Amino acid sequence: YLIAEDESGNPVPYTNEDANGNAWFIKKLKKVNSANEEIKALDSLDTKNVAVINDFEYGSRFKAEGLPIYNVDSLATIKLLDVKPNYLKYESKNNNKGFVVFSEVYYGNGWKTFVDGKETTHMRVNYTLRGMELPAGNHSIEFKFDPDVVKTGSRIALASSILLGLLLFGGLYFEFKKK
Repeated sequence: YLIAEDESGNPVPYTNEDANGNAWFIKKLKKVNSANEEIKALDSLDTKNVAVINDFEYGSRFKAEGLPIYNVDSLATIKLLDVKPNYLKYESKNNNKGFVVFSEVYYGNGWKTFVDGKETTHMRVNYTLRGMELPAGNHSIEFKFDPDVVKTGSRIALASSILLGLLLFGGLYFEFKKK
């Protein structure tokens, strides 16, 4: 929504017809060769129908068959169902294979993507957003922030605590043994 004032100075909300929403299906991908070109391409990009990908990072996914053109059905929908700081859940319905752009900032490490409970990958599009190809049909898409470094840190902390406990009990045991 856009908030403007009427003649009396009262705030009035207007629907922003140019907003894309939380997620949307696009018709095609546009490849560029660098991050600079990626930023420059956003200047005149029709974001409702096209997404920009960096050939240097993701071009190998599409080199064999070239960039696909997606048939966006007018009945295709994608809805955000659940939002938490470390979890997002979407539901999609599409009769065709499609490519979805998510209005979420892309972070390369830590976020894991699941489609119908099976881990998959997402990619960076439009320089800062997430995107991914989805097969035709109804799907549940989940993004979970579950970085491996946190698991590793937890294991190290647990091992350190156990070692400290053993040293403490060992010291107490030898102290009481002397007495």
